[in-house]
Amino acid sequence: MDIFKELFEDLKGDVGVRSIAETMSTSDLPNLLLGTALDRALLKAYREYPADYEGYVYLDKVKDFRTADRIYEYGGDGALNEVKELEPYQYSALADGKYEIKVAKFGRKIGFSWEAYLNDDLGALRRITEKLARAARRTELRLVTSLFETSSGPSPTLFDSNAPMSNLGTAKLSITSLGAALEAIGAHTTPDGEPIYTERLHLVVPVSLEITARNILNAIEVQYTEGNTIWKTANWMKTRIVLHVNPYISVLDPTNGNTSWFLFPDPADIETLVLAKLTGHEEPEIFMKNPNAMRIGGGEDPFGGDFDTDSIEYKVRHVVGGAVFDWRGCYASTGTATAS
Repeated sequence: MDIFKELFEDLKGDVGVRSIAETMSTSDLPNLLLGTALDRALLKAYREYPADYEGYVYLDKVKDFRTADRIYEYGGDGALNEVKELEPYQYSALADGKYEIKVAKFGRKIGFSWEAYLNDDLGALRRITEKLARAARRTELRLVTSLFETSSGPSPTLFDSNAPMSNLGTAKLSITSLGAALEAIGAHTTPDGEPIYTERLHLVVPVSLEITARNILNAIEVQYTEGNTIWKTANWMKTRIVLHVNPYISVLDPTNGNTSWFLFPDPADIETLVLAKLTGHEEPEIFMKNPNAMRIGGGEDPFGGDFDTDSIEYKVRHVVGGAVFDWRGCYASTGTATAS
């Protein structure tokens, strides 16, 4: 059947379509479709769906559903002390801390009638994999966004206008306000008082600020004023700052979400936001409800559906969790000021 040949395209590397048809019975074909082709289609769609938040989020794994402690150590990497002749070397104090992270189970069921299955020539199967893959990616993005944005503005766990954080402002997004944000970040220090440095920063904006952000970062040159003198220089920000457009900012914060913008350090330098997945279950998994009806005439039919309603049901399971680690190196603005 042509419809089976189409769904077996991804399986050609394992065994040809013709040999499948010769060695498998009719009742086995649906099992193979769901067990291999459908699962592959889900993972392919999941991997291809945009996940640019991974650029500013540290990715982690946990082994189970219990709260996991992440221990970090600081100290010992500051500027070295001078050692006078015949004097002993001084010890450096080391300290540690921890943050906690825990994953949770997310999922959804999708069902359709036996009649719809027959009428649609298996087209419903293809659409289901795309829907579930998109749902899994959106779950990750919404979870990541909830770590730094709340219904009342930037999360107080990460952002505060008072010292020592001093990383929360109200200026609208502009060249000037970005410069002020970089100065604020440059004033941050490590827990033992050493200066921090991050080679690359990530600008995260809602959809409403995408044009403004792209105009700033893609400009050939920037202009600024010192006293009565206007200066022009090459736009160095385009090589230092990476843009990310996050539609969930305005969803989670209906008040200031359309004007808020955020700067995060590269996770290779400072771990600010952490997204964890369950070891062995890093990607979404798809399941089909086992039919609870048996045909009297014999023969199994996985697509026979529920005994009472003939409905066919699928579910997707995805296990993820998030945590906030270090506020140093990040900055946020509500964008509510009347001027930049």
